[in-house]
Amino acid sequence: MNKYFFIISLLIFSAANIFAQEETFVFKNKSKLYDVKVSVGNCEREGAEKKICNDQATFQLLRKNQAQPFQTIEMTETYLQIEGKQKRNGDFVELYGNESLGVYFIDYNFDGIEDLGVSNGNYLPYGGISNDVFLYSKAKGQFVKSDELSKLETENISVNINKKLKIIETQTKSGCCWHEKARYRFVNNRLQKFYVFTEDATLGDGKWMELVTETLVNGKWRTRTKKVLVKKYYKE
Repeated sequence: MNKYFFIISLLIFSAANIFAQEETFVFKNKSKLYDVKVSVGNCEREGAEKKICNDQATFQLLRKNQAQPFQTIEMTETYLQIEGKQKRNGDFVELYGNESLGVYFIDYNFDGIEDLGVSNGNYLPYGGISNDVFLYSKAKGQFVKSDELSKLETENISVNINKKLKIIETQTKSGCCWHEKARYRFVNNRLQKFYVFTEDATLGDGKWMELVTETLVNGKWRTRTKKVLVKKYYKE
């Protein structure tokens, strides 16, 4: 009996490995300067034109028109949404357009150089794709992980880069009745929070909302609190 159980278990394990084979994709249109080649396991199809890859992964960064990577990033977990225009090229699939999610380039610290975002899973509030952020270092000639920005991209529902004002704006929420907006800027190459606005209707009987505005002025936080009727607030 034990012999048959072992054989059946071995067949199940082998079948699982077949369906969870590693796949390799190359993101071609995410940057004018770089391509990103990623090898990831456990990709599953969702519908006819979408594939979700949620596993550990290796990201190789290549400069355009070069075959050898100049940097490799190992992720213990990632979350890729693969769809849109695809072209098979040997053992990997080239991805074109912006439909595929999990890799992107954007200038976070307003130095005029593209920085890198790579998915670390789907840990955003309500299951959105969360990211680790890597700032490009001229001195090192590669991307260096920023723990501060990675935290923003993992804890907030949205992170918006305001190029005109050179600030980063975040939004997050908890249920229907608590919302927070914050603003950050770079001071001496360090991220600094300087504004927080909170809407809190979780207090009391739900008829009232507390509005809290916090502003950093000359290194000190100033707080202003206002209480309003929920119905009146949303009508305005």
